[in-house]
Formats: sequence, structure tokens, C-alpha cells
Amino acid sequence: MFDSKLNRGNKMRQGLVIALILGAVILFVACQGAVAVCRDPVTGIPSVCVSYPFECTNGTAADGTANAPDTQRCSSCNNQYKVENSQCVPTQYTCTGGVRRTGRPPGNEDVEHCTACTIPGVNPDSNNRCVAASFSYICTNGTASSLRDAIADGLSRCVSCDPHFFTLMGTSGEIGTTCQSVAEVGAAVRIGTVRRFDVSETTPRDLAAIRGILYMVGSDTDALYTLDTTTGVATKVSDTSVTEFGVGEGNPTGLAAINDTLYMVGWNNDVLYTLNIDSTDGSPDGRAYRVGSTAAGFDVGESVPTGLAAINNILYMVGTTNDALYTLDTTTGGAAQVGSVSAGFNVGETNPRGLAAIGTTLYMVGLTNADLYTLDTTDGDATQMGSATQFGATESSPTGLAAIGTALYMVGAAHDALFALRYQ
Repeated sequence: MFDSKLNRGNKMRQGLVIALILGAVILFVACQGAVAVCRDPVTGIPSVCVSYPFECTNGTAADGTANAPDTQRCSSCNNQYKVENSQCVPTQYTCTGGVRRTGRPPGNEDVEHCTACTIPGVNPDSNNRCVAASFSYICTNGTASSLRDAIADGLSRCVSCDPHFFTLMGTSGEIGTTCQSVAEVGAAVRIGTVRRFDVSETTPRDLAAIRGILYMVGSDTDALYTLDTTTGVATKVSDTSVTEFGVGEGNPTGLAAINDTLYMVGWNNDVLYTLNIDSTDGSPDGRAYRVGSTAAGFDVGESVPTGLAAINNILYMVGTTNDALYTLDTTTGGAAQVGSVSAGFNVGETNPRGLAAIGTTLYMVGLTNADLYTLDTTDGDATQMGSATQFGATESSPTGLAAIGTALYMVGAAHDALFALRYQ
């Protein structure tokens, strides 16, 4: 009987243990479905889940609860604090590229405020920021580095130089690299080695450029050519069936362009023409068309026109009859003398030849002195450029001048060749 009671007691205890275990399991499973598992801090056994409201130091706590006390989750912060990773942390001054201000800014955001800049040559701007201006390097008579930074302004940093008149001094692309002159102002350098432009043209006259294409007229064949500015080789534009430009002009002497229109003057007829170089109609034959009906001599008695050039759509001409500078009316073909300087343009140049313009500066070459000049477009006065004798290239007969961008080109009858001409 005693054994029977003992067995019943053991069974009851076993049943109680099983019940406790089952309860724990049920509680564990129930808590698993909650936000977090709650456990007795001493035994580690799952227990009743307790919720704690979120807290926030230096700010306002977010709505909601956690399963542990002192869980930081902030929705907003007090002054001089900002929300970061659900907590309120102190705001601060910042500075990109310099020294930040000490202390803390008001409000709830970081503030960019520099007291000094570490970028050379830069000081904090009106907004207290260190902003590097996009300064450019310079290179006189060459190509400057394309790099941009705050220390570039006013510094030379050449990567290449004008191949005709300058050589690179220093290592290409380094700060301080410059272009050193190897030819004086007024000096010419021959382009290529061909003779007579490779077309047997021994009497080159004037030059003009349109859209980067260099044109030349020659009186040997009374024809229009294009010139290769790297080799000096000419290519004939005029149709072989067109002689003397189709108007009996056997002495073409002046050439210039306004936009895409090519103008020409000559000794035979002493009038202004346009030349057909438009390939859109399939016939760029170099044929000439008279401008206006002004009588020969351009209404000023100029029977030997020798050079043309244009500045801001104003067409200029020089001639040897009066040794003077003129403007030409591109509607009537009439001329008006510029100023009243004495014969020879005040420099003794009685045989003016080619004209060219770079920007608003008008250039001229002359046979009398074989020199390069600038011409004053208000009074026609000339100023010699440099002191090179015969352009430093034994070219005693300069006949044509034109510019492409900032490059100045010349042709001469002494060598029947194309030259690059230094003018600055």
C-alpha cells in the first residue's frame, strides 16, 4: 500500500513537471509571435512579455514600446541636436576645404561655416564657404593646359606652342611652362617645300578664308585655288572652261570674304566682283559676277586695286594709284577713301599689296619695303610691325594676306610659296 501511494506521488510530481514544461512551451510559442521574446532575467525561462515605452535623451521619444527599458528612439530633438540613427546627437559646424568654426550651430542641422580655407588663393566667401573658382591657366602663343583650379589664374601652363614661331620652354603641361619666340614680329616661316604651289602658279595674288578654307587667286592662270595650310599645295577651284573668271579679268589682285561670300578685285576692269564657290548647286566654278554698276576705278580713280579684307562686314581695299585705304560698298561697288594721309601711308609704302583682318585689326603687306603693317581704319595711317628684313625669309615680293582665326598667312612671288607670318 505504501508503494502504491509512493507511485501515485511520483506520478503527480511527474504530471506537475510536465504541466510546467507544457506551460513554458506554450508561453514561449506565444511570445515568439510577439515583437520580441521576453525571458525571466534570472532563470532565462520565457515569462510574461513586458512593454517599455521608447525613450529619447535630448529630444522627444517616438510613439511605441520596446521589450527592454531605456530603448532610445527619437522623433525630434531639442535645439542644437539632430536625429541620427534614432538618437539625438549634437549638431556641429562643418567646412569642406578649410577650417570649421568652433562651437555648435543653433537649430537642428549641421551648418557649413569656414573660418579659413586650405585651398591656395581661396578665402571663405560671403556664405562662409571655401569655394575654388574655376580659374584657367594661360599660354601666350600656344595652347594652355585644360586643367582648372584655384591657383591657375594668371599662371602659364603650356602644353604646346605655335609650331612656326615658338618653342616650348619647360615640360609640357607643367606650371611655369611657356612658349619662347624663335622668330621676331614681322617674320615669316615657309609652309611646306613645294614650288609654285604644285600647280605652276608663279604669280600668286591675294588670299581669303571662309570656314577655315584658305583661298588664293593667281594671275598666271587667272584662277581661284584652295591652299593646304600644312603643305602649301594648291588645288584649282575654277572650272577649266571658265577663262579670266568669265568676265575678262586677267589680273585678279584682291580677295576677301564676308561671311560665306567671296569678293575679288582686279587690274583689268577695276571693279568689284563676287566669286562662285558655293558647291550646293553642284557648280563651284570660280566664275565672277560684277557687283553694282559703278564705273571702272570704283568712283575714286583707283585703277590698280591690290588688296581686300573685311572687318565686321565692312569691306576694305588698298590700291597703288593713290596709295590709300578705301571702304567698298558691297551693293554698288563704289569706294570711299579712308582719311587723307599722305602718299605711302605715312611710312613710304607706295606699293601696297595684301590685306587681312584679325579681330578689328587690319594688316597690310607692301612691296616697297617688304614689311608687315597695321592700318588705322579711321585715317588710313600705317604702322610697321617688327623690323625683319624681307620677313626674315628673303621674300621680297609679298602679294597676298589672310587670316584663319588668329593665324596669319602670306603668299609671295619671290618664292611662289605660302608662309605663316608672325604679327604679335
